[in-house]
Amino acid sequence: MVDATIVITEAVPALAEHLLMARPGRVYREAVAVIERPLLAHALTLTGGNQLRAARLLGMNRNTLHKRCRELGLIEARPRRVPTGKS
Repeated sequence: MVDATIVITEAVPALAEHLLMARPGRVYREAVAVIERPLLAHALTLTGGNQLRAARLLGMNRNTLHKRCRELGLIEARPRRVPTGKS
């Protein structure tokens, strides 16, 4: 099995060049998303969509996982409840 650090290290220059041309000024955020989106998606797949178990697997807070998944478009944001005025 190839060491993940070597694979990523070899891929970074090409990724950075691509992002510099496509999204200057957002290279860091986009590069992180390139790794983060499939990582979070895979953890959710491994846990059957259970966010608490996925967060534990990744070593992160469930709220942080939920927020990042929303931001990356992996899950839909819940619509906010509209108060009905009833008590």
